[in-house]
Amino acid sequence: MMPSMHVWVGYFESEEQFEQYVDQKEYLKAWAIYDNEPPTGGAEDAEPSPALRCEFCKEVELDTYDEDYIELQYYGDSVDIDRIADAVMADKEELARLWSRHRLDRVNALIAYEDKDLSTESASKSVRTTYLGKVNRITENKEADRASVHYLWVGESETLSIQTSAAVKKELQKMNIDEDAIGNIHFYYSRKKEKLDEMIIMQVEDFHVAESMILKVDDMQISPTANAILDLIVYEKFKIDGSAIGSALGMTYIGKFDSE
Repeated sequence: MMPSMHVWVGYFESEEQFEQYVDQKEYLKAWAIYDNEPPTGGAEDAEPSPALRCEFCKEVELDTYDEDYIELQYYGDSVDIDRIADAVMADKEELARLWSRHRLDRVNALIAYEDKDLSTESASKSVRTTYLGKVNRITENKEADRASVHYLWVGESETLSIQTSAAVKKELQKMNIDEDAIGNIHFYYSRKKEKLDEMIIMQVEDFHVAESMILKVDDMQISPTANAILDLIVYEKFKIDGSAIGSALGMTYIGKFDSE
């Protein structure tokens, strides 16, 4: 079964406005301080207020959103349905049917979220953005899978400039990497260092690719532990500078690996 995504679109006067709408850093920071221990009555262990949630979360009744499963795009100029369909890898005819139900004069921002627990009733309560509905993602394309390669980076907290997939995506956009080149971004971060070989096995879905990555890491004789890995799946016809990306993210570039 193909995964489905909730899709919202809207128009924002600036990227700053859009980022404020979806910014959940303050709420996540409050939860990071909260120790989840039984309350003692002091303000320091009070459960974070729901008022700290991002405006988008408040509207659609989300506590927080998982940044590994959300697509946040601000385009600046108004975009058409084809651009949105490409961004979420959706069937254009299916998306067009949903699009036609709304009078959308201008669209320059996209939110797409893969969350099976979010109901369409809650999702449709969005105010600042227009909820189009749920669309199926076209991801199980074997031909596309064969035409893609994996790039791997590893990082330690002392050098990392990022901690989320959203931050990785933003840095890649700053570097003007063709957005059509990226098939998938898989970023994993842990506050505590973990064994690098175990991290790769657990986080890289293709077992044969993971094995090749572990062998390359061993050959490089780098630290056997890390806080983060980035597995970037890139369509084969595109070439990217792994070392330059590593420098921008504060990560060590390991290499390029062919998909099976």
